[in-house]
Amino acid sequence: MEASVAPSLLEEMLGSSESDLIFGNLTNLSNNLSWLFNVSDSLNINIDLINKFQRNRRVDDGAYYALIAMYSVLIVLGSTGNSMVVAAVIRQPAMRTARNVFIINLAISDLLLCLVTMPLTLVELLSQYWPLGDQPFLCKLVGTLQATSIFVSTISITAIALDRYQVIVYPTKQSLKTVGAVLLLLLIWAVAFILALPNFIWRTHRHHVINLPGLYSVNFCFEEWPTKHGGGYYSVFVMLVQYCLPIVTVSVAYAMICRKLKFRLTKSNVRSSKRSERDDRRMKKTNTLLIAIALVFCLSWLPLNLYNLIVDFCNPFGEDLETMLVVYAVCHMMGMSSACSNPLLYGWLNDNFKKEFLEIISILLPGRARVSSSPRGEEITKLPSASQGRPAEERPMVMYTKASESQVNGNHGTSPKEITYIKQVVTNATL
Repeated sequence: MEASVAPSLLEEMLGSSESDLIFGNLTNLSNNLSWLFNVSDSLNINIDLINKFQRNRRVDDGAYYALIAMYSVLIVLGSTGNSMVVAAVIRQPAMRTARNVFIINLAISDLLLCLVTMPLTLVELLSQYWPLGDQPFLCKLVGTLQATSIFVSTISITAIALDRYQVIVYPTKQSLKTVGAVLLLLLIWAVAFILALPNFIWRTHRHHVINLPGLYSVNFCFEEWPTKHGGGYYSVFVMLVQYCLPIVTVSVAYAMICRKLKFRLTKSNVRSSKRSERDDRRMKKTNTLLIAIALVFCLSWLPLNLYNLIVDFCNPFGEDLETMLVVYAVCHMMGMSSACSNPLLYGWLNDNFKKEFLEIISILLPGRARVSSSPRGEEITKLPSASQGRPAEERPMVMYTKASESQVNGNHGTSPKEITYIKQVVTNATL
């Protein structure tokens, strides 16, 4: 999942023709460092590379601080947004529905991306060698955790799309129960770990003692595949499972949802022209949201998947490692940006989550919009302005309602096939 650049220390520091000779006498060579510098011209030793190893920096100062700044912005924004999603559910019991379980799982996996994957990837990008010491298990664990969090995030997005498809396109079917949702979450994490397992198996740790001044030893952590282009084959597999399959599933599911909602509005009773125009605007807003979700997912993860595929099969960067790392960092940040956009697409644009977000903001920033809950758990937004309530065009649009179970039980003369059982009122807040 992650790009691993693990250069051979001797081949980088020395010319390839002298590396074998120096390797056999490394201890004596490192103990006589003055001689090493005196013969640097004849041995083609890269003194700049030695300095980079001593500073443990892989890129120049400009790229170094620019990458830290950009990753820091993503980490802060992503952590804040996803923390608000989790806090909204913790604060409001009414939000703890089976349907929201998938959104919470997505927020947790994105928090892992922000708090674990991004910082560790940044450290690996900036460091000339593995900075976490001589710990082989930690090397394997870090790579596996990074890949697992990415798989969980994309699988959760797919699960959300399928769940919305089921509840809107087939409203008469049995709704998802909390126990079933929890079991699906466990399945998502298990599948994600299995998909990431090759990172644990073939991620390798190497320890080298070099005895340079201020640098006794260095460690490398990289992927060492058993076959040629093994990393490339895995990249193809990852692109199919983590990118192509989810984007097709999400696109088809949301296309069917848009079609179903449009059909229901067209089939409904005759309405006034004013109401028709209002519903059309809401319908366009819903369609725009669903298209945006699919489009953002597509654009966010495409560069990183293409980068891994191209570099694993035919590295176009050659010996220009710094350029390769910068390009990888840009592609990686685009993928990680989904951790910032998901709270917006799945949280802020959902009416129920938005009300909870406003309440959290009002607690942190007094004077903002206040949100309270009725005794029955119905959220009521209170605006600080003189105008109370929400404009009609901003209220949740009821896509369709379902007959209550009590009505069904009391109507024995009606065929069950003609009745839609109620589990909730489906509105644009469901999306």
